[in-house]
Amino acid sequence: MSLLDKMKETAQKGVDKTKEAVSAGQDKLEAHKLERRISDLKEELGGLVYAHKTGASTASPDAEIARIVGEISKTETELAAYDQASGEAPS
Repeated sequence: MSLLDKMKETAQKGVDKTKEAVSAGQDKLEAHKLERRISDLKEELGGLVYAHKTGASTASPDAEIARIVGEISKTETELAAYDQASGEAPS
């Protein structure tokens, strides 16, 4: 194997490692976005329940609560998939 071939092989290994690092970084970013979405939904849910319990809301919040809980469950499932793919424990 010539010196040029060895240099090409080494460069390709570097490119492959960089691609892996970028992919891992994107996965972490997406997982963080999902964690933030869950937090926002829980905050929204808490505000809805609080408004209902304090009488600030006259309508029954049951349908909205069910919608938010469904979104939280769906988002947690997505997050678990990212955690499993990256080999990390769920947050």
